[in-house]
Amino acid sequence: MALKVLMLRSRIKEKQQALESLRSAAEGFAAREAELAADIDAAETEEERSTLDAAIEDFERERTENADEQARISEEISGLERQISEIEENTRNARDAAQGADNRGRESKMPDTATCRARILRSLGETPEQRAALVARDDVKSFLQRVRELKAQSRDVKGSELGVPEVLLGVLRDTTDRYSKLLQHITIRPLKGKARQNVAGAVPEAVWTEMVSSLNELDIVFTQLELDGYKVGGYMAVPNSDLEDDSDLQLLASIIDYLGQSIGLACDKAIVYGTGVKMPVGFVTRLAASTQPAWWGPHQGDFTDLSARNILKLNLGASSGEAFFTGLISALAVAKPNYSTGSPVWIMNRKTHMDIMCKALNFSAAGALVAGMQGTMPIIGGTIVELEFMADYDIAGGYLSLELWAERSGTNIASSDIPMFIEDMTVFKATQRYDGKPVRGEAFVLVNYNNADPQKTVTFEPDLANSELGTLVVTSAAGSAAGKTVLTIAGNTPSASLVYKLGGQATPVTMGAKLAGWTAVPSDKTLDAQTGNVVTVAELDSKGRAVAVGSTAVTAGTGD
Repeated sequence: MALKVLMLRSRIKEKQQALESLRSAAEGFAAREAELAADIDAAETEEERSTLDAAIEDFERERTENADEQARISEEISGLERQISEIEENTRNARDAAQGADNRGRESKMPDTATCRARILRSLGETPEQRAALVARDDVKSFLQRVRELKAQSRDVKGSELGVPEVLLGVLRDTTDRYSKLLQHITIRPLKGKARQNVAGAVPEAVWTEMVSSLNELDIVFTQLELDGYKVGGYMAVPNSDLEDDSDLQLLASIIDYLGQSIGLACDKAIVYGTGVKMPVGFVTRLAASTQPAWWGPHQGDFTDLSARNILKLNLGASSGEAFFTGLISALAVAKPNYSTGSPVWIMNRKTHMDIMCKALNFSAAGALVAGMQGTMPIIGGTIVELEFMADYDIAGGYLSLELWAERSGTNIASSDIPMFIEDMTVFKATQRYDGKPVRGEAFVLVNYNNADPQKTVTFEPDLANSELGTLVVTSAAGSAAGKTVLTIAGNTPSASLVYKLGGQATPVTMGAKLAGWTAVPSDKTLDAQTGNVVTVAELDSKGRAVAVGSTAVTAGTGD
């Protein structure tokens, strides 16, 4: 039944994309109608009126067909959603019968919720009764109770794993999809273990010959994409006051909200720029590879260098209108739709999106200033997705259905022994496991239209928890005045911030720790200290996290 639901959801996603394309096309009908109305007033000859009659007839037919098609697809989506509801209802009935429990008859009052959480609460059920029944389930109530109990754990006690009830796994993934703008466009397969995706090569051309002659052998070459698995996630601290004061639904919404945002953002970045090192391979990384990379599988076929053909620098920044879009669309057309089952997706930051909208500005026949595009790329079509990690004037994308990801596991939540007990905070971790690669690099393109080299890599959040803490070499010499010591520090990054702390012994520091109560090292590296103290110096990254540390015994000046 789970596979059937997955298939139905996949069909719903495809139809929703088609419906969105129709709605985007319909946005231009009002402007076209105004233009035709102005043309009617301006028509003077019978020939002009005849031409307008034909144009009006075409316009009315197109508008009617668009509305009819929207209605048809909407009805199909409703039918598919009804099928999913029936399957899920039957599954719940069977499970409840086996457990000897009928949770559907339970009643629970739906509490008021904050506006910012309303969307997530709706994902827990379409009606208040459905949401109340969900929270009334024994497995969900047990899950929430274990979450509340975590706030009583001290820093010396490791929390046990929190098993997310099966009924919640789909909600967590759905929230991730909402916060991720790209997961809905790629192909995701729920898989266990190492997986291989067979890919057929180009279709061979048949050979013409006499009717009685022998047939020629045709070659079909299969390649294989091998996928493993990597973990994406992190931990977060939740104030104990939230755990104590929130009602069940609000608590659940908060947890899902935070987890969905963090994992969704990381997934979007990896779909485009994933390095293949402890993460999936992004399609831009595939395009940028000029030689066969380490992540290229042994059965993946012959490697093709696409770095010159599919990564393009265009000098169109000063152009607009037809001149701009002719050059841009010609470049984007490099992405080939072979093997794709969807429409293209074009990724850019908001500044770039607004810039190309300005270049599409025009005046209608009625004299109104209109934009020739909104959320869809003109002429070639395709959804425009805004992601702020893209460089200005870069456009990346193509047929994202050919970015294949394997989902190894759903989201898991656990408590942690991170030392935040005295701060009255409970720490939770969230993880999800994926791997992925582009099936066909030829399906993608990266363009900068402002005469700059496109951005081929981005900086990912560093994996500090699994990295070794760097070492600083710190020495102390007597200063010129009493109680003054001068430090010499080596091994640090010149531009990085340095902080210090004095004590009777070296202060322990862990990789990635945020050091509260430490003092910035002065530019002249002269400190107030007494001989016999120990000074610990730490180097901080751009987000104030410790990445290197060193210490030394203080030698202070005596003033003699």
